[in-house]
Amino acid sequence: MTINATNKAALSRLPQAQQLVERSWQRSREYGLNKHSRMDPFCLPISDVKHKKQQHALLLGYLNSSLPLFEQLQQGRRCRLLFADTQGTILFSAGDPYFGNQAQKIALANGASWHEQSMGTNAIGTALSEQQEVSILGQQHFLAANHGISCSASPVLSPSGELLGVIDISSDMGEHAQDMLLTARLMALAVENALVMNQHHAHWILNLAPDAGSLQQPWSGIIALREDGQLLGANRSARHWLNELDIPAMLAQLQQGQLTPVKQGIALLSRQAGSRIARSVADNAPAQCPRESTALKLMARQIPLLVQGETGTGKDHLVRRLHQASARAAGPLVAVNCGALPSELLEAELFGYVSGAFTGSHKQGRPGYIRAANHGILFLDEIGELPLAAQTRLLRVLQEKAVTPLGCHEPQAVDFQLIAASHKDLADMVEQGTFRQDLYFRINGFTLQLPSLREYEEQDFTRLLERLLTELAAKEAFLSKISIDEEAVHRLRSYHWPGNIRQLKQQLEVAIVLAEGQSINVTHLPELPQMSDLQPRTRDLKSLTDQLVVQTLNENNGNVSAAARQLNMSRTTIYARLKALGKH
Repeated sequence: MTINATNKAALSRLPQAQQLVERSWQRSREYGLNKHSRMDPFCLPISDVKHKKQQHALLLGYLNSSLPLFEQLQQGRRCRLLFADTQGTILFSAGDPYFGNQAQKIALANGASWHEQSMGTNAIGTALSEQQEVSILGQQHFLAANHGISCSASPVLSPSGELLGVIDISSDMGEHAQDMLLTARLMALAVENALVMNQHHAHWILNLAPDAGSLQQPWSGIIALREDGQLLGANRSARHWLNELDIPAMLAQLQQGQLTPVKQGIALLSRQAGSRIARSVADNAPAQCPRESTALKLMARQIPLLVQGETGTGKDHLVRRLHQASARAAGPLVAVNCGALPSELLEAELFGYVSGAFTGSHKQGRPGYIRAANHGILFLDEIGELPLAAQTRLLRVLQEKAVTPLGCHEPQAVDFQLIAASHKDLADMVEQGTFRQDLYFRINGFTLQLPSLREYEEQDFTRLLERLLTELAAKEAFLSKISIDEEAVHRLRSYHWPGNIRQLKQQLEVAIVLAEGQSINVTHLPELPQMSDLQPRTRDLKSLTDQLVVQTLNENNGNVSAAARQLNMSRTTIYARLKALGKH
């Protein structure tokens, strides 16, 4: 499986499944494994396994109830059905008890870990690393000890879209059938749908199906709504459409009986009963906000994107959404915080190096982040922190679409979509000579400016707050819903949030712990100032900010760059403020 220097270029022409296996083999080598390592999975103590099972009790219950479907699809073939959590730990094992040799039976038992770090390339560990479904057949396993088995695995997502683990089907190599991956996918979809449809406090379950015959199909879109229309969860099919759904309009139609009720608690969103909404979903995919739709169109033409915004405004969240919705979703998303890389190792980490390139280097060399992003997306966060020498090398990579590892003179072709981000004003850095102008033009094919949290309109802030609480409710398995009283919402809305969305999310996590399952109130928000300290900002935050911008500009004789540095704002934000005031 090793790809040597003479056929590196051929890797880009391999099928995606083969590229995925090669990436996994490379990770296995980097973990220090070799193909003749003994198969020795790490096994958790029984008490820890019991605790993990309690955390996933609902999911495991649905999986157990789906066993008849599994047995019907496999028709007596010798194989095992497994569920492993995000750490690769097996928590569910069913099927043929005689499959595999004694060592494999132990390795496929509850508590055994199949993470790539200990077991190398395998369906469970590789599906977790790649976050996509995968089959690893026979000798595609990194460890020779696993060459006698074949496995197919599919990720399982929570109603909020978070990875919960993978469902795997394993068999002897000679008995593994092509439809086993499809079975794993159907089992995963069935479990995901059950998790959505059994959300506590869900008053409406909407199935985004074209007709009643498609209602129970595992691939149809399903969303769960509270009685007041708050979204409680969605399966993976529906999640792509959420931005296109007019939930208030749907709620009104449901309450007026204009959507066809199928049975208690379930409604069919049909073309006949809800034709306008159904067409908006079916005819306008993919579902992104205008900003993201524009970005995806540009990414399809390989135009680089620059995301600007203050720290904590959600730049990484936006990039993850773009990756999932883009044509490169099957490829890797390699995120690099340029400000966190040690200066002495920065170029080695970015561009990679060959064996013996410098003292202390890994004996097998490293591919580097840029080559790791081949056929995917390279996200360079805080790109303004790159020193000028690294900026020069990066510019050459972008111009030549090839990277030359340290200690090597042969450039190696790379294909990736670049997304860069910074909380600094890069144009201002260009003026100061701390960022290369030619690199700035190269990375800035299109700028996405993210607003600070203090710039949010009240409706947008409320919508964000509801989304964060829904995500945290799904994360805390013991909570069906997290409520918050009006005074606490007012306190949150009034604060200036220097840390933006990241700070808000952390504050909510603290409040949830302090609330101990009760509704969040102001006593659970200890880090925020008292309301008396916030009255001026509460009265008219935007007006005060606009006034400060104008005043600072006047003090700097209209020099936007100087005002931006003094206010710690981007020039784009200042121009937007001036335009809204009719002064630009």
